[in-house]
Amino acid sequence: MMLNNLNNRDLVAIDVETSGTNPFRHDVLAVGLVPLNRELPSALVYVRPGATEWNDFARQNFERFSSEWEAGALVPHEACDAIEAYLAETFGGRTATPIGHNVGFDLAFLRRLAFLGGREQLDGLSHRAIDTHTLLYLLTVQGKIPEDAITSDGAFRYFGITVADRLRHTALGDATATSELVKRVFEAILGTAGSPAPPCRRG
Repeated sequence: MMLNNLNNRDLVAIDVETSGTNPFRHDVLAVGLVPLNRELPSALVYVRPGATEWNDFARQNFERFSSEWEAGALVPHEACDAIEAYLAETFGGRTATPIGHNVGFDLAFLRRLAFLGGREQLDGLSHRAIDTHTLLYLLTVQGKIPEDAITSDGAFRYFGITVADRLRHTALGDATATSELVKRVFEAILGTAGSPAPPCRRG
């Protein structure tokens, strides 16, 4: 029942890959969008922002998908158009609620992308969001999961979510894993059948 309820909501897991961690200095390079209802299509949009400032990790990570990026990256206003068209078609014109791990990071960069694309915000994406990190923290407070399951890597391990090495730290790979994580976390919060483990015991 819980899974059906989530599928009937307009929820979309998002992940961005960027040239760094500061939205005032760095840029979005890729946006992955994966509806929690897996019968709906996912999307991957590459963005070509122009002159780009990098940090070391982001530049190294970029090399993993640089060839696909070169072939398909869109300038910001085209990338915004593509994201908005995807949201409108996938969710029937309804506003989708974004979900992510430390989702504030993703939303800050999406706001920057919207600005570069000549708009205040991305149409079709709610300014309200669900953060899996916050949900995981609440589960640790309740003693339902260990504290090392708060990070994305720790949560994926704890809930048995496998992400292929070639897909980890890619927008679509991480968004797909996050969409699965959301379902597992809600099961743990609600205590439904299928939760991955009994409550964590301390001491």
